[in-house]
Amino acid sequence: MLNAESGIKRRHHVRHATTADAPEDDLLGVTDPVLRRRVQNRLNQRAYRQRQNPRSTKDRLPSNRKTIRAAAGHDESRVQTLPHRSSDHNSIFYNLPEVDPTRYTYAPPNFHTLMVEFEKRARAAHAMGSPRTDLLLSLSRLNVIRAAYQNAVIAGMTVDWMCRDDAVSIFSMNGPHSPQYTLSAIPERLRPTPVQRTVPHHPWLDIFPFEQMRDNLIRAGDLLDGHGFCHDLTAFWDTRSSSATLLVWGDPWDPSNWEVTEEFARKWGYFLRGCPDILVSTNKWRAQRDEKPLAWRRVFGDYLG
Repeated sequence: MLNAESGIKRRHHVRHATTADAPEDDLLGVTDPVLRRRVQNRLNQRAYRQRQNPRSTKDRLPSNRKTIRAAAGHDESRVQTLPHRSSDHNSIFYNLPEVDPTRYTYAPPNFHTLMVEFEKRARAAHAMGSPRTDLLLSLSRLNVIRAAYQNAVIAGMTVDWMCRDDAVSIFSMNGPHSPQYTLSAIPERLRPTPVQRTVPHHPWLDIFPFEQMRDNLIRAGDLLDGHGFCHDLTAFWDTRSSSATLLVWGDPWDPSNWEVTEEFARKWGYFLRGCPDILVSTNKWRAQRDEKPLAWRRVFGDYLG
């Protein structure tokens, strides 16, 4: 049963729209980031269906290809992909992009400046031997951000594209002008599933090295509270955040380096169904800290199935 505690929103009834300019899908005047992303997801998926069945839309869409791509919710000329490096992913290098605040409604406009300043404070506190609890929690979220950046680059995307509110995963783009990626160059646990290839979704959902978790998140659609999910994982700037997050202890493309906190499992457990490897990995890392293993049946309840 889906409920608020699982981090899943109830679906609101909306009138079925057959065009991209339906009233409920008009982004004009919508400032709430949660609503904007929900509307943008609908537009992205409708655009995908239109590309798959061009005959049904030829009378409504302009003939110019550039205009069509812009109307589809993204400009494929702006989709940046990176050439894949060698299989030695330890040599991965990525730059923090200069962000356009109008393109990012979730994070603060000075997001990357905050990252640099926070790391300086964290290093200073560590050097003094007195790391504060709030700094440790924020550091874990900073690690998730860096893990996401690394995995996105490994998959062939740029950090800037992954961070855009209106971005669509390159895995779910089809057509002669779609970005290309080299499957063999992507670590096995990050390679796209059939769901990732067929259902339009935001590239943020591609960064987890757990196939079933990615599929669970994508299939949830509008039921996923995307704002709350991202906030729990990455909002290092918000000291009021709960400890419902993920921990990354090594190379982010290796699932054995990921851990879930008990609070994350309680809140977002629905999306961990069918992911036994993350449960095993979590208790492995807890054992190294001499902590008791999580009792998954007690934490997840009915979510374990």
